[in-house]
Amino acid sequence: MTSDPQRQTMRGPRWKNRALCDPLLVLLLALQLLVVAGLARAQTCPSVCSCSNQFSKVICTRRGLREVPDGISTNTRYLNLQENQIQVIKVDSFKHLRHLEILQLSKNHIRSIEIGAFNGLANLNTLELFDNRLTTIPNGAFEYLSKLKELWLRNNPIESIPSYAFNRVPSLRRLDLGELKRLSYVSEGAFEGLGNLRYLNLGMCNLKEIPNLTPLVRLDELEMSGNQLSVIRPGSFKGLIHLQKLWMMHAHIQTIERNSFDDLQSLVELNLAHNNLTLLPHDLFTPLHHLERVHLHHNPWNCNCDILWLSWWLKEMVPANTSCCARCSTPPSHKGRYIGELDQNYFHCYAPVIVEPPADLNVTEGMAAELKCRANSLTSVSWITPDGSIMTHGAYKVRISVLNDGTLNFTNVTVQDTGTYTCMVSNSAGNTTASATLNVSSTENGSFSYFTTVTVETIEPSQDDGVGTPVQRSAGPTPSSASWESSSPPSSASSATTTARTPPSTRTPEKAYTVPVTEVGGEGSLAGLDEVMKTTKIIIGCFVAITLMAAVMLVIFYKMRKQHHQQNQHAPTRTIEIINVDEDLARAPALESHLTLPPLEHEQLNHYNSYKTAYNHASAVNSVHSSAHEPLLIRASSKDNVQETQI
Repeated sequence: MTSDPQRQTMRGPRWKNRALCDPLLVLLLALQLLVVAGLARAQTCPSVCSCSNQFSKVICTRRGLREVPDGISTNTRYLNLQENQIQVIKVDSFKHLRHLEILQLSKNHIRSIEIGAFNGLANLNTLELFDNRLTTIPNGAFEYLSKLKELWLRNNPIESIPSYAFNRVPSLRRLDLGELKRLSYVSEGAFEGLGNLRYLNLGMCNLKEIPNLTPLVRLDELEMSGNQLSVIRPGSFKGLIHLQKLWMMHAHIQTIERNSFDDLQSLVELNLAHNNLTLLPHDLFTPLHHLERVHLHHNPWNCNCDILWLSWWLKEMVPANTSCCARCSTPPSHKGRYIGELDQNYFHCYAPVIVEPPADLNVTEGMAAELKCRANSLTSVSWITPDGSIMTHGAYKVRISVLNDGTLNFTNVTVQDTGTYTCMVSNSAGNTTASATLNVSSTENGSFSYFTTVTVETIEPSQDDGVGTPVQRSAGPTPSSASWESSSPPSSASSATTTARTPPSTRTPEKAYTVPVTEVGGEGSLAGLDEVMKTTKIIIGCFVAITLMAAVMLVIFYKMRKQHHQQNQHAPTRTIEIINVDEDLARAPALESHLTLPPLEHEQLNHYNSYKTAYNHASAVNSVHSSAHEPLLIRASSKDNVQETQI
């Protein structure tokens, strides 16, 4: 027997070989090596950078880098690569930095960002790309940045913002697009998909009008300063019901039209300083119930009657607001005076004038309608409805709204809309009103009248009269549907007096004429004509369809008939023999003796006998037996001679 040390010596090499051959042990060793390597990489710092906070913060600024350095720790949460010479961000440059939250790439020479450059940055919160050389929005590179909250693209030579430029990052809260000085085009759908955006900077972009901001339903702050916005129009801020701060300084604004801010129901601060404003429309700020701070300084205000409302509004709504500092520029007598100090004693003011008053309107139920009321653009226009409620621009009701020019618009009228509507135009000196009646007739009870009776009274002058006498024409009312009535004011239909010079003649007695007049005017007649035209088109279409179907059927029938005729021409010749048989069965043998039949073949004779037997049991039966090679024999109960016909 061998000793224990010898056994251990003999077993040692075998155990080592078995360990090397065991795949499980090899896998465990490999995993240990990977863990060690990962830990080593997680705790490394590039030689050109400085790291802190257990390698979670890496700063590589002003190192002259031309690409993203290697060896950045996987624990990095903050990476600063500003002020280098990086020109291209390549694919998967940061794929191992899954914990990165802030990435600063501003003030480089970045011209291109490849698709997939930010792969792996699932936790990225802030991406800074301002002060670079990007000419387009790198939309494809934003894929999978599901947690991105802030994106800074300020001061890049970007020329256009296409539709859905940021739809891959719907989580954005802040978007900085300021100082895009080469920007020349912003698509209508540029901001689609940014329903969570809270802050947007479009300052100093040389914009000549406000782009479509409707998708930004949660926007809180909007920066529009430093643009070329000469006119602010109604609807420019449509949908921004949550906007609280609006800055438009140094924007070269000359005119703000009536109702331009009606959509900004939550606005708290408005900055219009350093523009070219001289006047503001009456009650421009009235819909802004939450407005607390307004900046109006450094504008050439023209202090006259049209600015009194602003003075009263400033005194009432923002008495402690000293930052607005709006002061008169003209006339010289009021130059330098604070607007809030003005009152009506400084001016001689007059109530507004309605340039285009509303007119009575007769329409049919379901039609669209408009009641116009136009006045000076600096006045405010409101409508008093038949139920006593007041409507202004922005105070929308179902089917009814006040347009920017003061028009009361009905998308489709109902019988309940019938009544008198009053337009009220206001300025600092007072109000001016004008009323019109809207008559809505029901489509169910309306009866159309195509004729009306007009009585014409003609008075001819005598020979001694040197001047003409008035000729009066009056139109008598005739019951008719409202859809055939004119929408002109009643005064124009009541009577008309004209003066006409006529040649001298003897005076004739007054004559009354009843003239049938066909009324073709009115909106209802047009609607009826449209219905007739539609019905006529339907009838014509049905007629054409039936005609085409008949033509197709005729063609098919002709082809089938032609085909059948061709088949008959190629069919084999058949012989029909008609044999007359007497009604009296007893005389059948005698009749047969007098008939001379053509000689029959053996097979034909058998067929003939079979038919003869059949006829002996019936009074009058016709039987036809045909074959491609046999004659057809027919026996009839008649004394006529035998007829042989070949077909």
